[in-house]
Amino acid sequence: MDSYISWLVAGVIMIALELVLPGAILGILGYCAMMWGVYGLMGKGMTAIYTVGGVTVVLGVFLLWFINRFPDTWIGRHFTLGQRSTTDQGYVSNEIQENLVGQMGIAHSPLRPAGVALIDGNYVDVITEGDFVKAGTEITVVQVVGGRNIVRPTNK
Repeated sequence: MDSYISWLVAGVIMIALELVLPGAILGILGYCAMMWGVYGLMGKGMTAIYTVGGVTVVLGVFLLWFINRFPDTWIGRHFTLGQRSTTDQGYVSNEIQENLVGQMGIAHSPLRPAGVALIDGNYVDVITEGDFVKAGTEITVVQVVGGRNIVRPTNK
């Protein structure tokens, strides 16, 4: 009987540690230890199995509900970022350089398929149409889509 109380206490301690050391491993092990303690304290019978199973199902449903609803709660709004980086608010992840179309340059790094090219004295992030291009190869910008500068080797 005392060993099952120890399992219960160990489970509570592991779950408490999970709050400080995130990663879910201690939480899962703590829950299993707690349920083993409950199972043993209830006499290891069918009633104990039904109780542990019922608690597990109810807790699982509650956790799914809580995870879906948490960002909308008053405390969840303090934990989650409410702002979004959108183009309407002026956010641009990469500068759109449509003036590069047709310009030639040199692959500064290997393009596998993305990399850096030296175009008109500036280092520019580029991506090929899928081919790998060695560093030092002459390239031409064939298209600019959003912030992606698409290049191909000049000799193609």
